[in-house]
Amino acid sequence: MEYRIRLSGVAPKLFPTETFFALLYNGAEQPMELPKEMPFSGDWGRSASIWESDTETFPLPNAIDMVWLSITEQAFYSVEKPLPTEKLKSLFSQENEGLFDNIIIGMAPYGGLALWVSSEKKSTLLTWLNGEPTLVDISDFLPENPNVALQDYCNFYIGNDPLVKQNLEENGLPPRDLYDNYMKQFTYRYLPLFERWDKNEEQWQKYKEEEQETRPELDYIEESLFDGTHDKLHNGSLLNYHEAGKPMKLSIKWHIKKSEYVAYLWFEDEAIRTIFNKFYGIHPDTKTDFIIHIDPQQNEYQLALFRYGLKEPLVINKNAYQLIVFKNKFEQYRSDNYDQPSGAWIW
Repeated sequence: MEYRIRLSGVAPKLFPTETFFALLYNGAEQPMELPKEMPFSGDWGRSASIWESDTETFPLPNAIDMVWLSITEQAFYSVEKPLPTEKLKSLFSQENEGLFDNIIIGMAPYGGLALWVSSEKKSTLLTWLNGEPTLVDISDFLPENPNVALQDYCNFYIGNDPLVKQNLEENGLPPRDLYDNYMKQFTYRYLPLFERWDKNEEQWQKYKEEEQETRPELDYIEESLFDGTHDKLHNGSLLNYHEAGKPMKLSIKWHIKKSEYVAYLWFEDEAIRTIFNKFYGIHPDTKTDFIIHIDPQQNEYQLALFRYGLKEPLVINKNAYQLIVFKNKFEQYRSDNYDQPSGAWIW
């Protein structure tokens, strides 16, 4: 069976890469090849280049063979591995017909390699691979300029990107486990709870029967995660237990009668990573409720994690995220630590 798919690539903004070759084999005579980008750089999980087949459709890929250059490390990495074909078939099944149209290859520092299946509305992590360091003759990599030194070649790109250069000078290369942590998957669901905050009892209270008419009603949740995925489907799937990375941004929309509300949250990288790792420990598959308590009347908001066996939820420290809330498109509330630029909630 054949499908309509585009192929694209990306690398983190501060850690650009360039491919020697990148092939996705699919059983056809001609494999899909990721075009060169000089260099690959952008938002993790988002397309930085696009390749489209000369034909309208082609089979799903079943293996990857790739060698690429990590410019900031001045080192080549290689991956030659099969792909999870059953998962690919499931993602492109009739149930998801028309949902996905892009396979993205993401090249991270130290040989990390992500493959996402993506569209404007949703992306999901297909697999996270670890490449091995490899040696490449510069005359093969740059046949038009075989006498250039690899160090000079990499330094040229670094010197022409002020952000990359500044980051390397001030911070050096990232921790070796940074992207392994970004790509780590956990099992959880979002559990929005519209309740009243009792300041005297310092606890959340359910709406009384006579208050039901003014009780908020959830419209949808959107997410953008540290593993490079996003979900804007509004189909309720985020309210069910599923495997996902750690939240980077959340958008929560609800209404009270004819008034519309939307809350935007930004999570601090190190803080939310520490919270998730400590809470899940060595069992990232533990079913967890990501509780979102909302009291828009009193501007009280609280996030917490809960799993079976705990006496009470683990409240997430407010320093781990920033929050801004709008009512009928006018700002109603912002957290004390909010410092996002104007318009940052448009994503």
